[in-house]
Amino acid sequence: MPPEAPTPSRGRRRKTTSRHPLLRRTALVVSVVMAVLLVGGGIAGFLIYRKLDGNIGVIDAFQPDIVGSDRPTKVQPSQTATEPLNILVMGSDTRVGQGRGFGSAAVLSGARSDTTLLIHLPADRQTALVVSIPRDTVVEIPDCKTDTGTYPAHTERFNAAFSIGGPGCTIKTVEHLTDVFVDHFVVVDFRGFEGMVDALGGVDVCLSEPAFDVKSGLDLPAGISTVRGDQALAFVRARYTLGNGSDISRIDRQQAFMSSVVEKARSAGTLLNPIKLVRFLDAATKSVATDPDLASLNELRKLAEQVRGIPPKDITFVTTPWLVNPDDPNTVVWDTSRTDALWEAIRSDAGYPPPKPEPNVIDGKPIQVAPADVQLRVLNGTRVSGEATAAAAEFSAQGFSVVGVDTAESTNFVSTVVRYDPAYGTAAARTVTASLGGATRVLVPGLGSVVEVVVGKDWPGVTPVVVKTPRDPSDGVRTADENICK
Repeated sequence: MPPEAPTPSRGRRRKTTSRHPLLRRTALVVSVVMAVLLVGGGIAGFLIYRKLDGNIGVIDAFQPDIVGSDRPTKVQPSQTATEPLNILVMGSDTRVGQGRGFGSAAVLSGARSDTTLLIHLPADRQTALVVSIPRDTVVEIPDCKTDTGTYPAHTERFNAAFSIGGPGCTIKTVEHLTDVFVDHFVVVDFRGFEGMVDALGGVDVCLSEPAFDVKSGLDLPAGISTVRGDQALAFVRARYTLGNGSDISRIDRQQAFMSSVVEKARSAGTLLNPIKLVRFLDAATKSVATDPDLASLNELRKLAEQVRGIPPKDITFVTTPWLVNPDDPNTVVWDTSRTDALWEAIRSDAGYPPPKPEPNVIDGKPIQVAPADVQLRVLNGTRVSGEATAAAAEFSAQGFSVVGVDTAESTNFVSTVVRYDPAYGTAAARTVTASLGGATRVLVPGLGSVVEVVVGKDWPGVTPVVVKTPRDPSDGVRTADENICK
């Protein structure tokens, strides 16, 4: 997995000048997604509103000479009053004006973006998709405008785009790679992260074992902990002491953190307190700069009114599908066999990932054993020759492993029967039963791991089944309602 330069401690107990103390994706979602989803509440007093509104920075990066004139075609809705929106969120690690604990601006000049999120809000505003783009993805960066001229197109790590030409170059790169039109953007820096987390009353995180990380300052026990500003920042920055030490592993952990933020912000009373709300918004707005069309609390409020009803189960976090770069194992490349479907879903305003069919249910529970994992012996319980052989062929066509075909002890079976050993084959027998539309099951102790099907006169035929499968952590997809300990 791509290695990363050591990150310095965030705590006030030590100074640091190391290269990459990174706020990462979490701060972005805390400040942006939560602002978008929660800013709909009232702000007490015109002066407070004007102060908060004035906190938001403005960057006019959508000029044709910056993002180019040949941009992707924007999807136009056909039956909805609202339009789909794509908001690109970038984290800036500039040290200018960040205060103590983030490294020296004299040593770490300029700004980099090791965090990029593409937030897709569909036209119906019933769901939200948040796509994380790994910083070490090797991509083709198009020519970009800089302060001194034009930087030529070249191949480099994705996060270099921000260093070359700021948000405009990152937008141009994303549009060039995905053919997805970017409607708005938000740039987030270090400031205000602790204040935002503290305004939420802290955020729950979960660790399978205790973690102590000198580089980030993380010091947490195993299990669920409520972290506030400094420890929250350490949690999202820590790498080598958590997971497998990769940036991809950290993204998955940070997506769980985002889920926890959504849950905490939605919990009763978290931001209903006017003092907490103003404190949160003050910290958030001081930390962001956006395009002119989004740079006001009123615009964020309008957007909030459209999306605040999205339930956590319909907020999906996705890591851009990736593969280890065969030319450099310290970097990754996009798995185009899957990224193409992701970008097409966003371009066409379709759901992602595509909804899975509901699994078959037996005894009120979804089946969980795949046909390929079931060993079957098919017996003919009728007087019609060849019935078991024909049935076995049907089972094989649906993926079952047929290990034997024979004649039953009787040829007078009226009903088809599924026989299994309760010590071995209960779950497998449920899969077989589902494939037969609910055939009768009979316990046969001592039968072992093989499930027997006795073909009766009412033979229903074998139909396809859908098995419930757990989420594969490697697929980079999770929803905001998933258990944060997974």
